[in-house]
Amino acid sequence: MEHLQIVSGSDATPKTFALTSDSVVIGRQPYCDLVLNNNAISREHAKLEKKNGVWYVEDLQSRNGVWLNGKRLSYEPTKLEDGDVLLLGDTKIFVRLQDETRLLSPPRVGESSRFALDDDSEPSAIHSQVIVGGPRGSSNFAASARAFKTIKDCQREILRLEERERVLLEFARILGKAEDVRDLTPRFLNNLLQLFPQADSACVLAPERIARNANSDKATWNIVNYARRDKHSDEKFRVSRAIIRHVVATRSAIVSDYAPDDERFDPSESLVMSMISSVMAAPIYDAPNDRLIGVIQIDARRARKRFNQDDLRLLVSVANQIAVYWENQHFRDEELEKKLALREMQVANQVQRGFLPLEPPKIEGYQFFDYYRPAKFVGGDYFDYIPLPDGRIAIILGDVSGKGISASLLMAKLSSEMRYGLLLEKSLGASMERVNRIFAENHWGDRFITLVMVVLEPATGIVRIYNAGHLYPVVSKLDGSAERIGENYNSFPLGIVEDATFPEFVYQLQHGETIALMSDGFPDALSVEDDAFGDARVAEALRNPHGDDAKTVGKRLVDVMRRFAEGTRQTDDQCLVVFRRAPTSDCKVADSEAR
Repeated sequence: MEHLQIVSGSDATPKTFALTSDSVVIGRQPYCDLVLNNNAISREHAKLEKKNGVWYVEDLQSRNGVWLNGKRLSYEPTKLEDGDVLLLGDTKIFVRLQDETRLLSPPRVGESSRFALDDDSEPSAIHSQVIVGGPRGSSNFAASARAFKTIKDCQREILRLEERERVLLEFARILGKAEDVRDLTPRFLNNLLQLFPQADSACVLAPERIARNANSDKATWNIVNYARRDKHSDEKFRVSRAIIRHVVATRSAIVSDYAPDDERFDPSESLVMSMISSVMAAPIYDAPNDRLIGVIQIDARRARKRFNQDDLRLLVSVANQIAVYWENQHFRDEELEKKLALREMQVANQVQRGFLPLEPPKIEGYQFFDYYRPAKFVGGDYFDYIPLPDGRIAIILGDVSGKGISASLLMAKLSSEMRYGLLLEKSLGASMERVNRIFAENHWGDRFITLVMVVLEPATGIVRIYNAGHLYPVVSKLDGSAERIGENYNSFPLGIVEDATFPEFVYQLQHGETIALMSDGFPDALSVEDDAFGDARVAEALRNPHGDDAKTVGKRLVDVMRRFAEGTRQTDDQCLVVFRRAPTSDCKVADSEAR
């Protein structure tokens, strides 16, 4: 019998490939007739073709070339002789076109005649294997040559191909409605039986858990669904765990013409009890996540029915089609989740805005400006204007550690507790202590809050400042200077020390002076050179030698900071409150930037 003997790499044991077809493609791809899974082998490396009784070899423009008897071939077909030696990468192929033995011993009875040589450098690749094992494999799939002797034979083949095309289109329609591999209906499996007339049953198996990066070879594989050609059979449906284990372990699509004698499978009770004769199995492989999500098994339970290489290619095509639909379904799900998450964040942004003042207070003789920009959709910075019963107003600005949803939830809690504290407690210091105890007792993990509260007496211009670990307020003075006030009058951030106290700093705000409160998102803003905006630039932007109103001063700081950080991504929430005691000759109404 004409055949090839193959020796790959350091493995000196020859493998045998029977030349039962007039055309043999050699390469790495699963659909090749002879699959050599080696990095040195191209996807379609070489082709052997028999014309008028003579064999030729052709290099299919491979990367590493085809060598015949030590000489590299061109891309033209070259005649082969018995005893020729081909070299593809590090794989030697001895051409045997006569029955006598020359270089190597003939294959043992029952040895595989079609196979894939595995290379450990690509353990995640899907390999295609066609094994003809056992004493009943002597036919070597001679029918796969498909020699048409009559017009009727050709017509029958055309009708068979048309039927296969129709069934494959039906697969696509069914898959379009399936949620995942577990949702493959019996109708899908019945179509598989139509696709392979020699098959007696078909089934799909999946691991108990399909998870990203799941170690599927250790998972328990269960039948998702199955179909029998005999609709009236009441026998318990069985599969061969030995075959499934082999497919999962090797990630290989396989075909065996007589499974009980196949040397790849360990003797197994399930294999015997299933009464499988010829079998095909193909992995459903999720390539982007490098995992197996299912296995298709098709079997014939009568010895005269066999599967061949063409059947395996078709089954691999179906399995790949399922994998593509699975991947597309996950992509659609992820896109939907992203849209829902975006919508939820937009709603959260609107809710958080509801905790912030809609507009600044309108107090005769004072101007106000505020600015708020979270690093994400929602943030942990907080500011508020809280009128007190005696006519004073508390101006509060806080910064919850962290960003995003968790910080915004604490910000909402802080907003309500500050209002309650100022109404319930008899003194301003006691209200700060109450809020601190609440956040210290509730065990918010490593979260804390820096906060500054400025209580303004509009009639006198006196401000009382309570600082819980926050940036000091900056005063823009009449002489054009800008300086921080309340230094050394500071305490722990809220939620750190349960019995912390908060000293009071008193400042007399003059007509024309401005006070700015801000979060650290301003001084900590970074340029493209990775320089921080810093306290000095903050003070320079807040200088007010010309007596500008609160809005002008606040917008100047925001604009200067934005220009400095242009081209970089905002990494921290930014919050700013500026208020000014107007000169006696200028009592403008409070103003605010549109938010």
